[in-house]
Amino acid sequence: MSYVPILHLTVPAVWISVLLAAAAVSLLMRAAIGHKPGEWYWNALALYILTWKLSYIVFNLQHFLDMPLSILYFNGGLYGHLLAIALLIGYLALAQRNHAAVAEQAATAWLLFFLAYQSILHYFEAEFVQAALQTALFAAAIVAIRMLGKRPDVPNGLLLAAFFTVELLILSVFGPLLTWQNATLIVVAAFTIALYIRFEQKGPSI
Repeated sequence: MSYVPILHLTVPAVWISVLLAAAAVSLLMRAAIGHKPGEWYWNALALYILTWKLSYIVFNLQHFLDMPLSILYFNGGLYGHLLAIALLIGYLALAQRNHAAVAEQAATAWLLFFLAYQSILHYFEAEFVQAALQTALFAAAIVAIRMLGKRPDVPNGLLLAAFFTVELLILSVFGPLLTWQNATLIVVAAFTIALYIRFEQKGPSI
């Protein structure tokens, strides 16, 4: 795992990459779809981070009781990640009932967030070839969604699925295809694209 020095602290590059990617996507969603993501975007991000971090207490209760400050350094690991993803999907499913923007924007936001995260993380880890490919795909996704997203003859669900597939191909070139990271990408992509297709079929009234 790579670390980023900030003043007198060394912070895991993964954490910095997540926060920078979240901020970048919040700004660049305007370039892709014409407006920034709604409040749901930051709620979903906060839900994931808090669940993943605080689930350390659940899965390592005795260690936490013996050393409470260990919560500053550890997280819920894989089980915490799976729990956080399950809660994230549950939140999106509930939120889209009252806010059509969730169903409309979630797949695009997830695609751009994952590409931005991969780009930033690989730059931190000095893996410049993969970082350049991720950045190129990130830029291509923004341009394609901007130019094709509002055309009635373009199935946006299929467009997003194509970019997720290309991302999986890039990841498979540099590592094994069967990983928890790739499984997370596929599960969240499938769920959010399904939300989008339902939004397209039924409109903002869902």
